[in-house]
Amino acid sequence: MRFLFAVIALSTVISCDMIPINYPVYGNIPGSSPAPVSANEAREFSQLMEADKVNKKKVTAEVLTYLLNDTDPKDTRTAAVITNDSNCDIIVRLVGVKNDKVYNLPVLRKDKNQFVIDKGGYTLKSNICGVSYYSQKIIVEPLILKLNSN
Repeated sequence: MRFLFAVIALSTVISCDMIPINYPVYGNIPGSSPAPVSANEAREFSQLMEADKVNKKKVTAEVLTYLLNDTDPKDTRTAAVITNDSNCDIIVRLVGVKNDKVYNLPVLRKDKNQFVIDKGGYTLKSNICGVSYYSQKIIVEPLILKLNSN
């Protein structure tokens, strides 16, 4: 009886579809092929870049403050600096795990961009030149993320 209970408990734990926090996953979904950037995503990227230009000097100053100073545990926000070493413009999508925060962060090809985001747990997703990027992170300090299509 104990053996049966152990097998059931072990199979329940092993069968959980869970990706560990801070473990990135690259690649294409099995059975799919790399897709070029859709017209909708290209249009969304252009709109996000236009919105990103608003108050960019202020945001850059805030990001530098977060990067150069010690992390204040009471502060609810932090910086995110994303470097895109690929040959494609990308949108990095951060979706809050336990909150309703969603960030769609545009980064030009062979460039970097910086943002101010709320601290917390996030699922990060992006399409980098047809290759999917997926990761889960708990962000409590400035996030420095470097992405490429290799």
